[in-house]
Amino acid sequence: MKICMRKIGLIRPDFNPRNSSLNMDIDWSVEYTNTDQDIVNFDIILKSCGDFPLNFKIEGIVMLDLFEEFVQDDVSQIIFHHACNTFMDMISITRESVHILSEMEYPVEYIPNTS
Repeated sequence: MKICMRKIGLIRPDFNPRNSSLNMDIDWSVEYTNTDQDIVNFDIILKSCGDFPLNFKIEGIVMLDLFEEFVQDDVSQIIFHHACNTFMDMISITRESVHILSEMEYPVEYIPNTS
C-alpha cells in the first residue's frame, strides 16, 4: 500500500501565540471516495480547538497492492498520524518572523535622469 499526499493547505490565524509551548486539541475527519477500487481518494481535515485556531487539509490517494483489502479504520489512523506530523511541521515553518532593515544594509545611490 502507498499513501500519497497531493495537496496540502493550512489557514493560520492573524496572530501568533506568545508562549513557547502550544497545547492544542485536534478535531479531525477523513472522507474517502472510490473505496471499491485500487486507488482510493481521501481528504483529511484537521481543526485545532482553543487559543490558536487552525484549519489544515490534505488531499491524497491510497494505492492498494494487488489483492490488498482497504481497511478504513487502519488507513485512517496512518493518515492521521502522518497528517499531524505534517501539520506541526507547517506550523513551525510558517510562523511569523520580523526583519528590520536599516538604511546601512541597502545604501541609496543617486542615478541621474538619462532622458
